[in-house]
Amino acid sequence: MRRNAFFQIIQKKDGMYLKSYPEVESGKKLTMEDILDYIDKKNLRDIETGNVKQFVEKANADETGSVEVKVLEGNHLPEKEFAIISTDKNGFYAKIRLYPPSDKGARLSVSELKNLIEQRGIKSGFIDKNIEMALRARLYCTDILIAKAKMPVDGKSAEIIYEFDADKTSKPAMSEDGSVDFHKLNMIEKVQEGQLLATLVPIDYGTPGEDVYGNIIRPKKVRNKRLRHGKNIHLSEDGLKMYSDVSGNVTLVEDRVFVSDTYVIEGDVGPSTGDIDYDGAVEVKGNVITGYTVKAAGDITVEGAVEGATLISEGKIVLKRGMQGMGKGVMEAKGDVISNFIESATVKAGGAVYTDAIMHSKIDANSDIIVSGKRGLIAGGSVATTTRIETKIAGSTMGTPTELEVGLDTTLGERYRIIEKHIDQLMDEKESIVKNLALLQKRLKTQGKLPADKMKFIKEGTERIKVIDKTVEEETEEYEKIDEEMRRTSDGGKIRVESIAYPGVKIVISNMTSFIHTETQHCTFVREGADIRIKPY
Repeated sequence: MRRNAFFQIIQKKDGMYLKSYPEVESGKKLTMEDILDYIDKKNLRDIETGNVKQFVEKANADETGSVEVKVLEGNHLPEKEFAIISTDKNGFYAKIRLYPPSDKGARLSVSELKNLIEQRGIKSGFIDKNIEMALRARLYCTDILIAKAKMPVDGKSAEIIYEFDADKTSKPAMSEDGSVDFHKLNMIEKVQEGQLLATLVPIDYGTPGEDVYGNIIRPKKVRNKRLRHGKNIHLSEDGLKMYSDVSGNVTLVEDRVFVSDTYVIEGDVGPSTGDIDYDGAVEVKGNVITGYTVKAAGDITVEGAVEGATLISEGKIVLKRGMQGMGKGVMEAKGDVISNFIESATVKAGGAVYTDAIMHSKIDANSDIIVSGKRGLIAGGSVATTTRIETKIAGSTMGTPTELEVGLDTTLGERYRIIEKHIDQLMDEKESIVKNLALLQKRLKTQGKLPADKMKFIKEGTERIKVIDKTVEEETEEYEKIDEEMRRTSDGGKIRVESIAYPGVKIVISNMTSFIHTETQHCTFVREGADIRIKPY
């Protein structure tokens, strides 16, 4: 059996001696550190370091490994078998290191050793056979594992598997040269009644562990998800599958699935049709005349031109010939806005904006604004998003006032911290309630009954846990959305100009402002600290 070298205190008439015992089967040799640590903890500080050094050197040089060296004068009380108990900083394990009694000292019993371990605060994960073996085999000057944490089992975040082409609903087709092809906007994803739309793989919270001090070790945080949808959709009884109730088209907007049957208008939206308000997608084969409104719970697609009209969509808006708003045109979409051009109009997009040109318009988007194609022009008005603006040309040779703005919504960070703190408070409250309920239920099982106030606590505590779980689920969903948005916009956004930015252009990045005074070519505007820097495109 492998055994480390160890030492023992021997009491003789003329003083105290240290006696060495050799290692066995490639065990470790004696070290000064081991002996000095023992001397310090036993308060034998009269023993000189030089004597200890001489003892260790002789023991390690001797062929038998067994030597005796006198280290103190006079008579001394016997020393009992001694144990040093140590743990790692995380409480994942506890070790014991035994030192032999002096030649006239007493040995530790198993119960005494266990009491010492408990006094050290170790309550969980005991390895009893190692404790007994250490004493029985007299494994001195050797670290022996006596307790080990029960490590948590990490769970897995919930996952949604969409059974349709979700990417098809997010941006238009791109030509080989990288420009948007507004003649190929066949982006409708068709579905049939009863078709499976999405499957939810449920969250696995994992299993908590316990360190050697009895503290809970929580598994890594996982994220929950749920199937979110609009009308014309139902979920299976277990809430894990999503099905379409109608034949039509499906879109994915802000993690919510929409299915709608499409209302097709073969001609113009104008006097012959009146305003359109439809609980689904709308497709206009002709034009939308000034002064008329098209409102849809799904996507809006217009094959012809849009004048000073109003388009409001719960999904995306696609204009194959663009909008000449004449100062009256309005587009509002929760998804993307895709238009051949936008002139003299106001646009609000919950997603991105893709167009060939923006002229004298006010554009606000929650995602990228990409102005590409033959013209790739932004001239006049204001264009704002939280993420990225890309264009070939910004402004004009005439110095037309043009404002380009990107940056993070600063209110998100504060809300993020408030939710994070509240969720932690709720989880701590739940943990406390669960512990108390477990104790009371155990008493109820053994005693058969409890006082009225305790029974009331069981009832109220159970209801409180339900409220906490629901609140945590709702706030976690909001927290994850904010987290995603903050990661997406953490660099403050950027403005990229492929060709030229003319004087008269105003650049705003996260509330910092700069004006273009000279023609600037092939450039990217970014914020660095309190300044806006110009970098290569």
